Amino acid sequence: MKQLRAFIMDRPYIFGYVWVFALVAIVNGYTILLNHTTQTHDTTWVIACFSAALYVAPIKHWLGVALALIGCHLVWQLLPVTGANNWPLIATYLVGSVCMALPAKILGKLWTPSDFTGYFGSYLPGLLPIMLVYACILLLQHWMSLDSVTLEQVTDTDFLFKHLHLLEFAATGNMMFLVLQWYKRGLTLPKNSPLAILAVIVHLGLLYLYPHNFLPLSLIIGISIYFTGLQGVAIPGLIAALFSPFIMTDGEPLIRDAEQLDYAILIFIMGLIGLMRDGFIAAAKNGEPYKLILSKSGTVGLTMASPDVDALRLELKDKNQQISHAYSDLEQKNDRLQSLTQSLEFQKQTYKQLVEVDELTGLKSRRYFSNLLADDTRNTPYSLLMIDLDNFKSVNDVYGHHAGDQLLKACAKVMQQSAQQHGFAARLGGEEFCIALENKDIFEAQILAERLRYGLSQTNITIVGTNISRSVSIGVAALPVDSQLKDAMSLADAALYQAKGKGKNSTALADALFVSQWQKNKNSPKLDAILAGLANNEFQFYIQPICDNKTHKAVGFETLMRWHRSDGSILAPGSFLDIALSPPVYPSFKENSLTQIVPILMSLMSRNPNYYLAFNTDSTFIHSTEFVIDLISQFDLSDANPNCLVLELPETATIDDQELVLSNVSLLRNNGFGIALDDFGMEHSNMDRIRDIPADFVKIDRSFIVQMEGNPRSLAIIKALVSMSKELDFQIIAEGIETLAQARLLEEAGVTRVQGYYYGRPQSVDYWLDQLDKGLL
Repeated sequence: MKQLRAFIMDRPYIFGYVWVFALVAIVNGYTILLNHTTQTHDTTWVIACFSAALYVAPIKHWLGVALALIGCHLVWQLLPVTGANNWPLIATYLVGSVCMALPAKILGKLWTPSDFTGYFGSYLPGLLPIMLVYACILLLQHWMSLDSVTLEQVTDTDFLFKHLHLLEFAATGNMMFLVLQWYKRGLTLPKNSPLAILAVIVHLGLLYLYPHNFLPLSLIIGISIYFTGLQGVAIPGLIAALFSPFIMTDGEPLIRDAEQLDYAILIFIMGLIGLMRDGFIAAAKNGEPYKLILSKSGTVGLTMASPDVDALRLELKDKNQQISHAYSDLEQKNDRLQSLTQSLEFQKQTYKQLVEVDELTGLKSRRYFSNLLADDTRNTPYSLLMIDLDNFKSVNDVYGHHAGDQLLKACAKVMQQSAQQHGFAARLGGEEFCIALENKDIFEAQILAERLRYGLSQTNITIVGTNISRSVSIGVAALPVDSQLKDAMSLADAALYQAKGKGKNSTALADALFVSQWQKNKNSPKLDAILAGLANNEFQFYIQPICDNKTHKAVGFETLMRWHRSDGSILAPGSFLDIALSPPVYPSFKENSLTQIVPILMSLMSRNPNYYLAFNTDSTFIHSTEFVIDLISQFDLSDANPNCLVLELPETATIDDQELVLSNVSLLRNNGFGIALDDFGMEHSNMDRIRDIPADFVKIDRSFIVQMEGNPRSLAIIKALVSMSKELDFQIIAEGIETLAQARLLEEAGVTRVQGYYYGRPQSVDYWLDQLDKGLL
């Protein structure tokens, strides 16, 4: 009940309109019911109730309440159940209600229901004009509704007292002040409600038993007012006035026309006494003087306590009000804090759901996978199944990304079913997944992997009548409690690629023999091995295409060194580059590299003279004028066009002597060679490099590309760099493009040249020359 009261008090205007509509419905319903009785009854409930509603309404919403009340009443008059309508009379009722309520509101200064003080004397000045307006409207009503009534009859004293309908006026007025009291108490019911109910019963009983003798009724009303206040007369008076036409005694209504005036005066005077009594009680509780304010010039006062005690009580009241306000503020802040806490907890759970669950497949996310299996937190061993869909890229290329997403979700359901009894499945990215099996050794895991491989190969989706499915390759590795997660994932990944190397659609187990070989390959080669490899021409350049972002056709290639070891393994630069660039090895390594450049470029130019070749330089090369002149000499002795060679200076290459470096760069450019600043965004000095070194190309590092789709700042930096390139006259090349979506974003940003796995992986020179000859690039 307390929550309902608070809900209503927080929305007084909304519920105010609800009560207005309810009041109009009750009044009209009562009128319709009254018209169906055997006797004719002439009432003024419309004027009395409507003027009371307008009197209580807040002044700033007064026009809205008035329009709502009038509109709702007119709608009721249009209903068939109301019968024939006297529209001039209806208009008189509505205008009269406004003319009664507005002066009363102004004279009583009751601008809002909260302004009600309880001192009935404050509202006496408005009583006389209201009564006069009420009387005039009623006389006009009788004159308009009774054709046989003459003006002389209407002005007759007996006719006036008989037809002024003071009963409706008094009953409605008492209830109006009772409602204002109720609102001032915060919609709380009084503690003596049982006595009020008893007063109603006794009041109505005496009225029925002694309808012509109001003396015992007056005594009972007085006692009721003493114990219950205004409600002791307002409620039974309203009930008696409403039900009197329906309760017959000796063939006439309970309150006959002859007694209506006496009964109306009785409940009107008793209502004033009840209102005064409630004011006395409220003043006594608060230690305030009770005043009857009869005029602005003076007051008639009654002090309920001595001046000293009264001052102390007033001070105590002020303190209590301050405490009450502070407590109310504290409750509001506490409620707000609870609301914020609940909102924060909800947001936390939502964020956790977003972070821990892959949005597309519903599997666990990479973050969840890493957190759950983090080092020093695992209490049980796991086996990892690294899963990759074979040839998945072709699904996106041929059927579109929507089809690829549907296939991923279908495969994810199979993985979820396989893992749910033993562990969990997670999507690590793209078409790569991992299942972690708790307390399963790698041999048990391999059995499950084979079942899963078969189940996934049978999983398909249908797009435009075509069944689409893909096989999978799976690598299985152990994750003991005391091992590092990254090492176990590297083992599983290596096993996965071994499975792909066997022709895909297979599983590979990282058993003891596999781990031993992997550890051997993992160890970095020694200096002697690298020198021996250089002597045996084991170091060969691979090339990777650089493409036009609109046509996807190759415009150039980048050289990337690979070490073809005698044991058949192929190592990327990360395994040997640090040693290869060290002083003992560098001269041989650089000579080997430069020797391969011209033949490769010549082969490319024979296919298309506009192709260019880019190769990575380093800090030692760019600081050596001797190496620079040697490169120029090699091109002078060949038919190769130096304009088709671009030297890439990595961002990680340190510049110790900037003047020497700029001199060598100028020497290269003056001889037709192009200069590219590689790995833009990897280090903090890249803007300085763009400012100081006159480059023909700037290559954006793949770290920007990876973050571009989820980080608007990365895309904004790329767009700014494109604008800068137009001002400084260099071209942009984006590295690390792996998806069509990335390519399209870069095209929209203005990047015209791109490079990455989406266009082609680094392969041997012969491979790409064959692709060119076949017109596939």
